[in-house]
Amino acid sequence: MVVYADILFAINFSMDFISMFITQLLLNRKINKRRILLSSALGGLYGVFELLVPVNTVIGIIINLSVSLLMCLIAYYERSVRRLFSMYIVYWGVSLTLATFMSVFYSFLNKILSKYILDYSYTSVYSGARFFVITSLSIICAVIFGKAFSKEKNITSASLEVKINEKIHLLSALCDTGNMLSDPLSGRPVILVSRDGQLGKEIDNIPDIYKKYIPYRVTNSKGVLKGVIPKVLKIDGKNTDAIIAPVENKGFAGYEGCIPYSLL
Repeated sequence: MVVYADILFAINFSMDFISMFITQLLLNRKINKRRILLSSALGGLYGVFELLVPVNTVIGIIINLSVSLLMCLIAYYERSVRRLFSMYIVYWGVSLTLATFMSVFYSFLNKILSKYILDYSYTSVYSGARFFVITSLSIICAVIFGKAFSKEKNITSASLEVKINEKIHLLSALCDTGNMLSDPLSGRPVILVSRDGQLGKEIDNIPDIYKKYIPYRVTNSKGVLKGVIPKVLKIDGKNTDAIIAPVENKGFAGYEGCIPYSLL
């Protein structure tokens, strides 16, 4: 059997790209196309390497798991080990589901195309036709997934109920996919509030020894936020585990805080 490395790379690249894309949609993460492309390219190269360099079954499994973990690190850069592990599990679930679907479809397509391409003497025509159809359908599935989840997750704001000491604060907060801050030790997401508000002032009055330190980096600055874990924290009436941290002079598009989409 003749195997074409370029077609094998393209198939693996397409499958990995779609799996990464769907995983980010499922987890409602901000999609970084460059990272996904780089990660998928690594997956495509590994697919060719795996075919050209046979290894022991156990070693092959270890390498496979390690490469897929590296791919997740590239695509979903995440400092929290717990959150990275959850993404890793979801990615594997999506990959296996997609691979199973494609295997069933491939078998069905094989029976159909064999009736029409049987007379061709070059298997590359046969492989090329199947590759084109499978890739096209995969892209369509990814687009359908994307639209479905974007409609389901079209939430722009939520109500916050926060209790730090004795007083309960009720706020209206913006839901932002760009807020990906989390505590590097516990992995808890960080909800941002204005330092000028009552909740921000109450947090600032708490001694630093009781606070969590969250490093951050944006385009032109970096620093450390000081937040606390509230006694009570509810988003739209549901108990939530997160850190509240005040920031300087943030209007949040007219809202009183900023909630990571991962908490919804």
